[in-house]
Amino acid sequence: MPLSESALWRIVRRGFLYLGIALTVLVVFAVVIVFTKGARISAVWGGLAFWTPVTFWIAVKPSKKYWRSLTFWLAVAGLLVVHLFAFTVILRSYAHWRPIWFVFTAAAEGVLFSRILGALFSREVS
Repeated sequence: MPLSESALWRIVRRGFLYLGIALTVLVVFAVVIVFTKGARISAVWGGLAFWTPVTFWIAVKPSKKYWRSLTFWLAVAGLLVVHLFAFTVILRSYAHWRPIWFVFTAAAEGVLFSRILGALFSREVS
């Protein structure tokens, strides 16, 4: 018996929900392990971890009408990969990066990503 499109979509959404829950649990475990073992995280990497969700909140919040679209979230994931790759390169190669600079880059990147998402998804399909 073939699945209807809505049933398949529910299965896919539930899969993404479970994946998100699993990743959240892994991040919580990683943070607990790092802090209980006494490992030190530099301020710039902590700043990246703190300001990345802020950046994407700025980018995603105006596009609420597209939140149910799988392609929207795939585009957001692509922007996240670009963001993390760029900052990994920057933070590894530029030793004098100041954590306060994340405030300005988060705002600028959030607006840029919001405009990119708006340009990708605001077009009406005819």
